Amino acid sequence: MSTYKFLARGAVGPISGFQWPVPASEEPGPWVEAEGSLGLCVNGAHVCRTFELAHWLSDELWETETDGEELAGLDCLVVRRARLVRRIDAWQEGGAARFAEACAEHAAGLADRAPPELAASARGLLDDALEAARMGYPAVSAYASAVAVAGLGDPADRDAAYRRERLWQSEWIAVSLLGAPPEAASERP
Repeated sequence: MSTYKFLARGAVGPISGFQWPVPASEEPGPWVEAEGSLGLCVNGAHVCRTFELAHWLSDELWETETDGEELAGLDCLVVRRARLVRRIDAWQEGGAARFAEACAEHAAGLADRAPPELAASARGLLDDALEAARMGYPAVSAYASAVAVAGLGDPADRDAAYRRERLWQSEWIAVSLLGAPPEAASERP
């Protein structure tokens, strides 16, 4: 199973502030190991699987290797040990911008096919998504796009519609930047 981690510039955890040790050559970086009980948002190395990529966007995308005990969360995987294998340069080299534009365009296309009253209510979010893409904020663009898509259908299906759009976004990253085949990008355990 492939796992990944989005980090702030310089391989820093955007939430934890933890400085991840980076690979010095062609070999993976040193292992980071958690002690004590694993806990979501509490303890352990938090990584994401291919279908969860869109939930954790930041400046740098890294392929990771994991080992040991693991705890699956709603949109992440908490593991006992992890290490950075390689930075996915395609994300920094225009991939993030292309991703943001793709999110906004995909959501706009869905809105174009939605009932007019629902499409009209999504337009503000779609405008925000496009502006965020233009301004270089892929996380904001992706989120606004997913929320807009969630509002295009049955209110009882909004959570599922949001999750489907986030899955589409994760698949876009996996296929377009990681070279994963489309069917592998959406496989869930």
